[in-house]
Amino acid sequence: MNSAPPPVHHVVLIGLMGTGKSTVGRVLAKELDRDFVDTDAAIERDAQKDIARIFAEEGESHFRLQEIAKLTELLSEERPLVISTGGGILESEKCRALLEEKKNNGILVVWLQASINVMLERTARSQQRPLLAQAKGKGAREDVLKSLVSRRNPWYSAAANMEISTDTMSIQRIVRTVISTMSHSEQ
Repeated sequence: MNSAPPPVHHVVLIGLMGTGKSTVGRVLAKELDRDFVDTDAAIERDAQKDIARIFAEEGESHFRLQEIAKLTELLSEERPLVISTGGGILESEKCRALLEEKKNNGILVVWLQASINVMLERTARSQQRPLLAQAKGKGAREDVLKSLVSRRNPWYSAAANMEISTDTMSIQRIVRTVISTMSHSEQ
């Protein structure tokens, strides 16, 4: 006899930079009457410096350790959350294993995707993305994003319960899709 999956306690949004995780997360949290936590913002608050500075002063590996600690902390929260993760959170094998373990135990992992062109457009003015800030020259940012897509998409796919392309879908429709999936999983 198969038992129904537990109700969705936390919604975790994963995906590359510029796919809409923070924007969708804020609206989804409001609709669900839950708190919204952006792991990058929480790490910056704890460190009292921005991610670019953490990368520059302490290195990417130190930042990845902070991501593991923050994700572990948030997933153990009693209050239901909507959690937006940094695009590179799955660089950590521990974070991949954590999401894989919890994704059918009250955690809904939603992979937000966008085309390279849309991600380039959405991140064009940001200087707060260390991996893109290093990209100099014509086509360099696009090359970085293509490399990240190639490297990370298999991890996102394995970790996710559902995938949503954000290229042309409105934020409200994305939110309704996630809520609908949550409702079906709780029946």
